[in-house]
Amino acid sequence: MDTSDKSIEYDKTFVKRPKEKKNHLASRVNKFQEIVNQSGAPPSANQADLAHRGHEVQEYILEEMKQLCQVIQTNGQRQEDGTTMISFGDIFEIFSNISDKLVGILLKARKHGYLKFQGEILLQNRDENAIIQLIRLP
Repeated sequence: MDTSDKSIEYDKTFVKRPKEKKNHLASRVNKFQEIVNQSGAPPSANQADLAHRGHEVQEYILEEMKQLCQVIQTNGQRQEDGTTMISFGDIFEIFSNISDKLVGILLKARKHGYLKFQGEILLQNRDENAIIQLIRLP
C-alpha cells in the first residue's frame, strides 16, 4: 500500500454543486400565513347588510342636505323668483359650527338640484363672496 497517495475517492459532482440560496422571507411569510389562518377572515357581509348600510348612508346625507338648505333659507336673502341667496362666507361661518363637511354637502346638494353656485368647488378665503342660490328644498 502506497502511503504517499492518501486521496480518497469522492463524488466530484456533489462537492462542486453550489449551495442553495436560503430564502429568509419564506419562513416569515409562512409564519404570517399561520397567524392569518388562526385569526380567520372577517365575516363577509351579505347583500342585505350592504344594502341596509348604503340606505343608512343615503339617509344621513339627505338629512345633512336638508339641514344645509334650512340654514340657507333661514339666513339667506329671499329673492322675487322664490329662491334664496347667501354668500359662501356667510354660510361657512354659520354652518361650520354645525358640520365640518360643508363643501362636500354643498357639492351633493348641487348634484341633486337643490343649490346653484359658480365654479366646481368653493373654498374658504378664496370664494368668500361666491353666491349660493337655494333653488328648492329637499
